[in-house]
Amino acid sequence: MTSEIDVDMPICDRKIKVRVTSRDDGDMDVEIVSDCPALKHYSENLKRITLDDITNFETSTINKEAVRGNMSMICTAPIAVYQAAWLECGMLSSNI
Repeated sequence: MTSEIDVDMPICDRKIKVRVTSRDDGDMDVEIVSDCPALKHYSENLKRITLDDITNFETSTINKEAVRGNMSMICTAPIAVYQAAWLECGMLSSNI
């Protein structure tokens, strides 16, 4: 199964699409597609996450500075990754 979140950023007029797919080993593959050049580093460095990454905000790979690179603090890409992963794990309703 694959879960997908689309984000329109009215602040910067950019678009973000996040796809999260469950793996047989329990981890999840992440694909981030955006027209924002600042997200290139983030999308290249965030390819795989674990359940711990989506349940422990403080230690999450999703939030690591080395993974985030120079993206803006107000960028919603990390939140979209969380939401797509929660959706994929059944922790968020697809009806929202």
